[in-house]
Amino acid sequence: MRYSEMPADEEILVKAKELGAIDAVIVPSQKIVVAHWVRLKCMYGCNDYGKWRTCPPYTPDAELMKKVLNEYSKVLLMTSANHSSATEIAVKMMFWMYSKSNFKAFPLGSGRCRLCEECDINNCKHPELAYPSMEACSIDVFGTAQNAGLSLTASDGTPLHLCAVLLY
Repeated sequence: MRYSEMPADEEILVKAKELGAIDAVIVPSQKIVVAHWVRLKCMYGCNDYGKWRTCPPYTPDAELMKKVLNEYSKVLLMTSANHSSATEIAVKMMFWMYSKSNFKAFPLGSGRCRLCEECDINNCKHPELAYPSMEACSIDVFGTAQNAGLSLTASDGTPLHLCAVLLY
């Protein structure tokens, strides 16, 4: 299947909501904000730094992430009520895209991996489900949400969590 034969944007957005996304938009990959300072926030101030395979220093740095994003034209951004559901929705969307013959789809979750109580960095027990978060890959979640016109605050004032699928 060629990328021109991928599911229509509307079909992708409907599926995202079926899987639990509160809001979803598809944006050009150029709207994704990558910044070196994001990784610094992980390195200095996050207790999870270096403890999870899906967190720095094991994830792409800003330069690599910029290169990866240059290989994509569209990105699906979705909001969710918490870190775990955001990552789960992104991974399920990736598998759905696989079923539509888009093997290039790649999910980026929210927060650290929560599949295990303790991570065995060299022998992941859930490699099919453990994907890095947007922030672990130096993506400025707040700047990206702003670029996409997405709010990271629910109507009742609670924070929302952003996740993504690099589409094609």
